[in-house]
Amino acid sequence: MTEVNPQETYTQELSPVVDPAGEAPISITLINYNQDEITERNDINTADCQAYLGQDTFTWIHVQGQPRPSLLMEFAKLFQLHPLALEDVINIGERSKTEFYENQIMVILGIPIKKGTQIINKQISLFLGKNFLISFHSGDKDPFRAVRRRLHHPDAALRSHRIDYLLYVLVDVTIDNCFPILDEFDDEIEQVEQDLFGPAGVDTFQNLYTIKRELLVLRLKLRPQREAIRMLMRNDNNLLGKETKIYLRDCYDHSVRLIDVIEIYRDMTSNMLDVHLSLVNKKTFLSNEVQRKATVWAMLFAPLTFVTGIYGMNFINMPETQLPYGFFLVLIGMIGLGIILALIFKKRGWL
Repeated sequence: MTEVNPQETYTQELSPVVDPAGEAPISITLINYNQDEITERNDINTADCQAYLGQDTFTWIHVQGQPRPSLLMEFAKLFQLHPLALEDVINIGERSKTEFYENQIMVILGIPIKKGTQIINKQISLFLGKNFLISFHSGDKDPFRAVRRRLHHPDAALRSHRIDYLLYVLVDVTIDNCFPILDEFDDEIEQVEQDLFGPAGVDTFQNLYTIKRELLVLRLKLRPQREAIRMLMRNDNNLLGKETKIYLRDCYDHSVRLIDVIEIYRDMTSNMLDVHLSLVNKKTFLSNEVQRKATVWAMLFAPLTFVTGIYGMNFINMPETQLPYGFFLVLIGMIGLGIILALIFKKRGWL
């Protein structure tokens, strides 16, 4: 467990990594709640959050968009966030993981989004304290909008649990948001499979290779999430209750299912690549077979063409031209030569 230096001034410089999809506008939403009442404020600043920390309630602060280093410094001073954790938030594309600090837990996950042939990982960073939870999402669409609606329901289970249960809900929503991209891959694989056995079967290599490459990238992005959740539910930390760890098992099962489905899709694409290569080899073999037979038939008629060429010169001194049956004798000789050549080619397996 890493300890936070209480004298940390948080003045170190943070260099943000630019999101390849473009920076999203920043919005901060605060929800302060307990079992009896709830307050939600939108588009606030860090100074507005301080008034709710001393209350006997739970506070959830959601930052939508990629925060600037200066904004992170303000959060760090207010919530005593560890400097190393801030670097993980500002640097988009961090590997999913769980880190434990003094009186804090940090969880980094990701929601993959497919744009064309590129997979972009929208990072989600969660900070759990004694009575607060801070969530950062680098995308332009809030994935936790439905969770906020649930919190406003007076009989919602979220209202009757501690703040660690909200952490479980956000982790669960994050994992479930990874399944739609698998549905996209399922549709693509089904379409490629239909094309593979269609008229354009041998022309699907590029699509198959692209899908296989994307699945590999997706596995590299999602596989660490399984380990992050396992570490979260197995660590002995007083910020997570035993009941919440039981719920986290469901998130772990979902993450395992994600990896299993990806592995199944990769096996399917590998099998289809083998089928594609077999079709290409079969087409090449048939093409070579046709060319071979055409060559044999050309060789078969080559001597006959030579004989007819010679006798087409109409020389008077050719002895066969003086015989009454000379034409028929030459014709029979040509047929006999063709039969002999055909038998020789057949014996050698050329025909």
